[in-house]
Amino acid sequence: MSDACSRFADWFEEFWGEQLPIGDDIDLFERFGIEGDDASGFMDSFAAHFDVDGQNYRWYFHHREEGTNFGALFFAPPYRRVQRIPITPNILIEAVETKRWPLEYPPHQMPTVRWDIRVNQLLFVVPPALLAMWLWLRFVR
Repeated sequence: MSDACSRFADWFEEFWGEQLPIGDDIDLFERFGIEGDDASGFMDSFAAHFDVDGQNYRWYFHHREEGTNFGALFFAPPYRRVQRIPITPNILIEAVETKRWPLEYPPHQMPTVRWDIRVNQLLFVVPPALLAMWLWLRFVR
């Protein structure tokens, strides 16, 4: 076991509270149900602990977002626009050794506007505003 491998295994056990499973190609995020905010926290902590430049990391290739996204019924969120790539110990150990995110992602294009999020904003802003207007017109005016 290399030094980077043992350091990563120790960090993983301390961070996640479980031993790193045996197998270099195990999909850690799938195996441990790491999604959304947990995945972001995992990757942020990993990059900070091992001083890895994660500038090239693209979250939407590896996990979904947190919470309910009603806008996703109408517009595909980023993680549904690309094919999922598993996060494995091999990838993370290579990042520890090279101090940079090792994956090269396939060519892809993301829209400049997250229309799924805009739909969510409309769903949660417009109805209360309309209700406030109706109440004001009905009882105040």
